[in-house]
Amino acid sequence: MGQMISFLRKCFGRQKQQQDLDEEQDPYENDQRNLELLRDNTVESSSSFCLHQNVISTCIDIVEDSASACGLGTVGNRQETPERWIKHYCSSQKMLLVGEGDFSFSACLALAFGSATNMIATSLDSRGFLFRNYKKAMSNIHDLRSRGCTILHGVDVAEMANHCSLMGIQFDRIIYNFPHAGFCSDEPAESQKRRHQLLISLFFENAKKMINEEDGEIHVTHKSNGFFLGWNLQLLASRAGLKLIQELPFNFTDYPGYRTKYGFGGDKNFNCHPSKTYKFALFRPSPTPTPTPTLP
Repeated sequence: MGQMISFLRKCFGRQKQQQDLDEEQDPYENDQRNLELLRDNTVESSSSFCLHQNVISTCIDIVEDSASACGLGTVGNRQETPERWIKHYCSSQKMLLVGEGDFSFSACLALAFGSATNMIATSLDSRGFLFRNYKKAMSNIHDLRSRGCTILHGVDVAEMANHCSLMGIQFDRIIYNFPHAGFCSDEPAESQKRRHQLLISLFFENAKKMINEEDGEIHVTHKSNGFFLGWNLQLLASRAGLKLIQELPFNFTDYPGYRTKYGFGGDKNFNCHPSKTYKFALFRPSPTPTPTPTLP
């Protein structure tokens, strides 16, 4: 009897492994469909978009086993669904979130919207890094995928405009919370500041190519005191052809479930008070007024 039970367990185990392998393909297909729908909703194109089949190249997380993306049809026809808001963000806005830690901010928005088909959430870190360092990252990613969000890993904000999975999509909102280029303990403060400023400058240069020209916005949430205030986001944005349209105090409690994670590993939260959300848009020079003709 013991041998029979052992045999059945082995057979069941093989079947379960094969089932898991089969289910792993579905999330990839959902990401591809989502990206195509987001791209089609940006501009009509006769050429079809195809993701690289190399998972490492596309950096798409295909491991989570959420087999269905909720409400994919609403991406191209969002006006049929009532808009839902959380602070500055709306379910009808096409969003790109970059620099995510444990994906808790994206998960918060998705929960508030009831769907995430309008969102692409990305991290610089690999899935393996997230799994090792953030205990809730995988569950947040699973929740996002179950609501139709596209998840990308290995997305560098310094060159994201050329990312194979993001080209051709224009966003209503691009969100970067607490950008940081890392700490070097023996590096002079001025050198650290320049390194952080370079990161943000490159982000602005890329993001401005990816937003809707009419009313697209780039949101950067950033600590607003001491060393961080010296980064001078407004100056960096203006050099990239962007203008500050609004700055508002940021309170992480406005986003239930959001956790501010350190980017260098570990699962601790950093103190984000005081902080502000800075909203930028493309700078458009005012049209030169036509002179009124004078009578002779």
